[in-house]
Amino acid sequence: MGRRRRWIAVAVVLVGAVVLPAVPRWVPASGSDASAAQVLARVRGADTVAWSGDVRTRGTLQLPDTDSFVGVARLLGEETDARIWWRDASHWRVDRVRQTGETGLRRDDQTLTSWVFESATTTIAPYSTIRLPDVSDLLPHQLAGLLLDGATDAEVSRLDDRRIAGHAADGLRLVPADDRTTIRRVDLWADRSTGLPLRVEIFGASPTALLTSAVTRVSFDQPSPDALAFDPPPGTTVRQRDAIDLAAGANVFAPFLLPDEIGGLPRRGDPVEFGAVGAYGRGPTAFVAVPLRRGVAARVRDQLARATTVEEGPAGTTLSVGPLSVLLTDGGRDRGRFLLAGTVTPQTLVDAAGDLADGVVVR
Repeated sequence: MGRRRRWIAVAVVLVGAVVLPAVPRWVPASGSDASAAQVLARVRGADTVAWSGDVRTRGTLQLPDTDSFVGVARLLGEETDARIWWRDASHWRVDRVRQTGETGLRRDDQTLTSWVFESATTTIAPYSTIRLPDVSDLLPHQLAGLLLDGATDAEVSRLDDRRIAGHAADGLRLVPADDRTTIRRVDLWADRSTGLPLRVEIFGASPTALLTSAVTRVSFDQPSPDALAFDPPPGTTVRQRDAIDLAAGANVFAPFLLPDEIGGLPRRGDPVEFGAVGAYGRGPTAFVAVPLRRGVAARVRDQLARATTVEEGPAGTTLSVGPLSVLLTDGGRDRGRFLLAGTVTPQTLVDAAGDLADGVVVR
């Protein structure tokens, strides 16, 4: 009998060690009395929160796999697992985990280092907010900051609270008031203590989320400098570049200056970085305009033409994929060819293309 009791005691201890740490993840979050406006304010105040953890994103957009934008297509159409160490907006590291290996990004103030373990390559370039989306832009707090930009109290309402990654999270829904957007709603849940968004779901006309980004593990201890450090392994090819990608390079080197407003939407971002690439709108009512070299534009047009929903019109080649609208302008001899893409109606891009034709300044 004594031996049996001892084994029962051992079993109880084991159950306690294994089960009890998981209990907070299973127990529903208690309700919060915070209003939608208060949750919105908490989320906006969380941009200085340091954290580390794991994030899983899932995109359902099947974009044309164009050579110049293949990375963007994969981000928005696949499942991604990432590890994050985030000290602040200028110092972070994001490692994307794949079956074939890891890729990573590290921002250290004005320098961005990217690496691909599979090909043993490391690239170092000046950091630029004018660039193509990467995995860091899909983190819940980054998405929330972008989508809630300019949101009014009238556009947000409360959702039922949840427990996410073991933390009580307040729910918030954004329903954009601007009828030019193709995003119907954005649902998010933010950590009650810090305001850090832990889960974001973006919906178009379909009841299925177009993009989901969720924290699966989180710590609010500030990551150490060692956690953010990256030293290329022996045998790695290290390259120095003047620009992160096609968009960053075009912004600096293309000979154009864009108008402050096109398609009825104002330019967004830091005026210090304004150049040949423009981001316009607010929150989910937004698009970008990127100038393309003649050869790149021709390849993109050929690849877009393979889509069944592509159309040719006076403004150029247009395509809609779910809530994403794309327009490649025909351009002219001096005004260049622009790729316009965003979560706005096709007509908004057509209007923007007309404004570009009239308002682009050649430097």
